[in-house]
Amino acid sequence: MEIQEKVDPGPQCPSCGEPWLRTTNLPGRYRCVYCLRRWELRSECPDCGQHSTIARMSDTSNLICNNCNASMLRAI
Repeated sequence: MEIQEKVDPGPQCPSCGEPWLRTTNLPGRYRCVYCLRRWELRSECPDCGQHSTIARMSDTSNLICNNCNASMLRAI
């Protein structure tokens, strides 16, 4: 009996919805390897305007607003 492991390809791109968002060599910058759009992690939510703390922004793996659950990424 073979056990299959679930593979997590990564976070979803806000533009195309595919799970191929990858970090770049600049902190807080991302690129979707599917649609090739570039994104920047912002300290304020583009939907509700809530600002995040510096401690939260030091962990760039959290891309969701804690207040409204929207994406903290903006297209660049």
